[in-house]
Amino acid sequence: MKRKSKLNSIITCKCPRCRQGNLFVEKNPWDYRTMLKMPDNCPVCNQDFKIEPGFYIGALWTSYPIVVVVGIILFVILSLLLNLSFFPTAFIIAISLIVLQPAIMRWGRAIWIGITVKYDPNLKKSNSSIIKKIISIFTIHLNIKEL
Repeated sequence: MKRKSKLNSIITCKCPRCRQGNLFVEKNPWDYRTMLKMPDNCPVCNQDFKIEPGFYIGALWTSYPIVVVVGIILFVILSLLLNLSFFPTAFIIAISLIVLQPAIMRWGRAIWIGITVKYDPNLKKSNSSIIKKIISIFTIHLNIKEL
C-alpha cells in the first residue's frame, strides 16, 4: 500500500499515526450535528483521539492561520485581480469563510493532533483488532459446541 503524506492525511482528516483511519465519524463536515464528532480511538491502529480534556482547544491556533491565508487569497483574487470595491470584497470573503468554517475547524484539529502524534510506518494491526478476531473465533467455537 502506498504511504500517504502528512499533508494528504491532514487534508483528508486521517489518523496521523497510521494515516488510514478516519478522524471524524462523518466524512461530511457540513453535517452540523456531527461536524466535530470524533471516535474515541482510531478504528485501524487504536490511537487515542481523546488525548486529554480540552486537547483540541489548541486547534484554534492551527485553524486561525488557515483562515488568514484563505482570506488573503480571496482578497487578492477579488480586490486586485477582479477590481471589486471594498464592501463586495469584504462580504464575499466573510461569506466564504463562514461556509468553509466546518472544514477549517476539522483541518485545524487534524493539524493539531498531527503535531502531537507521530506517523509510525512500522505499525502493525492494532491490539483491538486482534482481540476482536480472537473473540469472534471464540464465539464461533462456543456456538458450534452449543449445537
